[in-house]
Amino acid sequence: MTTGEKIAALRREHKLSQEALGEKLGLSRQAVSKWEADQAVPTMDNLMELSRLFGVPVDTLLRPDAPFPAPPAEENSTYASAAPETPHKGVSPSYGKILAIGGAALLCVSLALNAVCLYQIAQLKGEVQALRVRAGNVSTVYYPGTDADTGDFAESSEHMTLDPENTDQLIVTFSAVPRVASDGETAKFLLRGGEQSWECEAEDDAGGGYRGSLTIPMVDEYSVYLVLTGADGSTRNLFVASESDIENRFSIDIQAYWSSGGPMFSFGRNTFTGTLSTYVYFHDALEDNSFTGRIILYQNGKEIAEQPLEYRISDGEYSPNIYDTEVRLGTFEGRMSDFSIKVEITDAYGRVFTASPD
Repeated sequence: MTTGEKIAALRREHKLSQEALGEKLGLSRQAVSKWEADQAVPTMDNLMELSRLFGVPVDTLLRPDAPFPAPPAEENSTYASAAPETPHKGVSPSYGKILAIGGAALLCVSLALNAVCLYQIAQLKGEVQALRVRAGNVSTVYYPGTDADTGDFAESSEHMTLDPENTDQLIVTFSAVPRVASDGETAKFLLRGGEQSWECEAEDDAGGGYRGSLTIPMVDEYSVYLVLTGADGSTRNLFVASESDIENRFSIDIQAYWSSGGPMFSFGRNTFTGTLSTYVYFHDALEDNSFTGRIILYQNGKEIAEQPLEYRISDGEYSPNIYDTEVRLGTFEGRMSDFSIKVEITDAYGRVFTASPD
């Protein structure tokens, strides 16, 4: 089980909602939700508090291979609650001594277990610090978020656009102003998309924050983090923004159909006349919606005629992105199966999109 799955199971076992558990820890419900979804890892202080609250070692919470304790048997609690508060008259003094010795033994075992837990916590802290030191020798490191990494910005922004020099790339710019700043901290931006990651040094902003920019290959989703490293090597990983469905948001959709007329075949001659209606839809990420459009006639895959798209006119005004073109491509000899028509759109970035009319 993952750490998040264990926390969720223990919370349900103790009949606590995410909000109730967050209140006991002084955190928000969203922080608990992120733990349970394995989107963030509790800090060491919160792990210790969870260990105390649920009665399990920190090591059990962190290690996937650690055995997960089963809930206490119901009959044990029944037996404990039914135990008499004071011995009745028939209990001998020797029996009372046995009870006292047993209680002392249980206390010793409890203290020993607590000592072992504290020792394991100290070991885990050492391992975490060692990992941080080792990570410093790696060019690109992804730091998982913690519950402390929520709501840490006074303001932040992120923007993506196509690289005009290479439309297979994105230019991503970002800025962030942390609510809390520490002396001696260094900052960089980390962008992670799928199994890839990119980073750049964060430049100081006049507003007391940081700004940066990265050019990355076209990916379908990514997340941006501000990574702050203190003078003591401790790291804060602050989530800035995420984007998804990126390729679709930078694309153009085209629908074309004959609203009247269309291709006609008669005695070996093919005539292409009628009204071809075209709808061009731009997604939200495209900043420049300018384009050129044309209708192209092909014979056996070779372009033989063309004409530009024409706006649809309604009450003397054109309708944006909707075109009704009176097709005048002409008459040509040959089999009808040798011909095809396409609508072609070339956007402001030089990309070409096509559609065949229904």
